[in-house]
Amino acid sequence: MKLSLIERESRDNVVDIWMKYHNNRNENVAYAISKKEYQKLTDRVKQSPMFLMPVKKNENDGNHFMMIGQGQEKTFMYTFLEDFKNNQTNAQPYFVLTIFDELLDKKDIALVRGDIINYKIDKNQANMVLNYSLSSYLKDDLYNKFVYNFNHQTHEFSFDDFKSHFKLE
Repeated sequence: MKLSLIERESRDNVVDIWMKYHNNRNENVAYAISKKEYQKLTDRVKQSPMFLMPVKKNENDGNHFMMIGQGQEKTFMYTFLEDFKNNQTNAQPYFVLTIFDELLDKKDIALVRGDIINYKIDKNQANMVLNYSLSSYLKDDLYNKFVYNFNHQTHEFSFDDFKSHFKLE
């Protein structure tokens, strides 16, 4: 998107254009967050950069696989947990979230784009990862119970509670 053209639009129009554009693309998902959410998200990612992401194989059953995400400033990279366990330094990312902050000051929003890499996950699963990621970092109860504990107090992280919350049983 050309920043000079989009800056002329209202905040709501920018979000609408962003979402419509990415909804029509098989390899992308998108979202928009407020400036306040952006600040909270980036602060928490610095504090707790890694987290597990459950991904349901389909909506109708509890079958799932796990991805692990690592946030670095304005980018989150996700790989399969098994790939990460086998080779932490060279595990290939299969999904990448990028946060664009160019409109924070003028429009009070940051635009979020998820890129599906090598089609190892589908668009519905990518949306699930996007939504779970944002809610896990932005909702205080989820962040404190799961993300913070996973990064800083592993003895307090309950995988059973995690599975129950995300309905993985």
